[in-house]
Amino acid sequence: MRKVVLFLLILASVNFCFAQEEDSEKETQSISASKAGISEIPNSKRPKPIDKEKAAKAAEKDESEKDYENKSNTIKYGVPSEISTLIDELIKNEDPRFTEEIYDVFQVSKNTVIKQKILNYFKQLEDPCLEDYAVETLNDPYEERNDLVKACFQYVSAVKTKEAIPAVLSLIEAENDSYFNDAIATIGEIGGPEEAMFLVEYLEREDLSDAQRQTLMRTCGKMHAIQTWDKVVEVAEDEDENLYVRMYAAEALGLMEKKESVPVLVELFSENDPNLRQYVIKGLSHFPDVVEAKQTILQGIRDEHWRVRQEAIKTVRENKITDATQFLIYRAKNDSEKVIKDEAYNSLAAVNTKEANDFMVEQLKDKKTGDTTKKKIVEVLLKEGHAGQNEILELAEECLKDDRRKDLRYAIGKELAKKENSAYEDICIKYLESKDSTTQSLGLDIYKTNKFHSAEARMRAIYADKKANSGVKNRIKKMLNIEDEEEKTKEDKGAGADVNAK
Repeated sequence: MRKVVLFLLILASVNFCFAQEEDSEKETQSISASKAGISEIPNSKRPKPIDKEKAAKAAEKDESEKDYENKSNTIKYGVPSEISTLIDELIKNEDPRFTEEIYDVFQVSKNTVIKQKILNYFKQLEDPCLEDYAVETLNDPYEERNDLVKACFQYVSAVKTKEAIPAVLSLIEAENDSYFNDAIATIGEIGGPEEAMFLVEYLEREDLSDAQRQTLMRTCGKMHAIQTWDKVVEVAEDEDENLYVRMYAAEALGLMEKKESVPVLVELFSENDPNLRQYVIKGLSHFPDVVEAKQTILQGIRDEHWRVRQEAIKTVRENKITDATQFLIYRAKNDSEKVIKDEAYNSLAAVNTKEANDFMVEQLKDKKTGDTTKKKIVEVLLKEGHAGQNEILELAEECLKDDRRKDLRYAIGKELAKKENSAYEDICIKYLESKDSTTQSLGLDIYKTNKFHSAEARMRAIYADKKANSGVKNRIKKMLNIEDEEEKTKEDKGAGADVNAK
């Protein structure tokens, strides 16, 4: 009786699996390609509420209390070049505090450069407040400047404006192929299965250029368009195909994350062209847990061509492949290319094994290690924050006593200034105690990040020193809100005159 029941259960399970496969097949077959057309323009909207955390971080970068007011006034009353420069600064600092004012400028400005910059600003914030303008422009872009149209493509990509899809597909099909690459890239960001099917059908066209086929390949991969897998494998394995098309096909196979791609890519790694091998590593980077993929990536670290080595080392870093530690140490010590040595140090810090960290700390302490190498080690160790802090601070003190090592002193100061850390208090004061103005300025950078109260006495002493560098003194004046005696005297006299008048 038990055998009969077990048989029935197995039979039911098999039937269920077949049913699932049939449903999946039907679902794939039921997907039809999107159609090009005119996009419906989204409703207009104001900017999103300001991100308070980002606003607070941006405010910390202000050097004086008047900075916020000055920036606000520039947006409201400045000429285009002033506004443009300010928006670049706001983008760089990820500063969201002025969204309302900037949005209002966009609505009245006729300057295309300003419009482009503002689109980039809201793109970074991923704020959909300009979707209506961007979609309307993409419906009919031919009278607009190319830079502005490109900004619209990038904007709808960043904010995932699905309403733009018909207009973007129309620009892919248009006889004027000026917007082809941007349109394809945009579909890769905002499209879904229906748009993937559109690309599948489009890939079959015989009038496509090699460049267009390359773009299609990369986009199919980004969209995880597994419907194209067989076709992409065929292209990747075709030795008569354009090399760059094959390269992007190899990358696309990885981006689809279909495990059947691994043996195909491993086989392609035996090809003679290093560019193809580099892109095979890009493809295999999506399968770090597959033994054959990992083995091929490790072999890539010892490839004869530096680009393949570089790609393999980056892949190790991105996937934290700790098995690569010895390979990385060897490359850091012995590679003939500086760019590979630097990549090796980046990855050693990222994989964060005891062996890797011990090696880099020993390099810092070794008198034979050059200062250029030590700069790189300081950079990567501080960035990752796993090891070497005490050794780096000791090294900074050494460099403060030796003016022949100013370059390393400056490099360490720049890295220390990037992070808030109470352990940097003593070294901040020691940088400020230097007679070298650049070193003092780096001390101010460390102070600006950390606001060490104990450093302020030294800063005031520098400000009071008539021989001190004027640039350094001006920074201290802003940071500590110091009021000049001359200005104070004028204000006191003015206040006295008001009292007498009363």
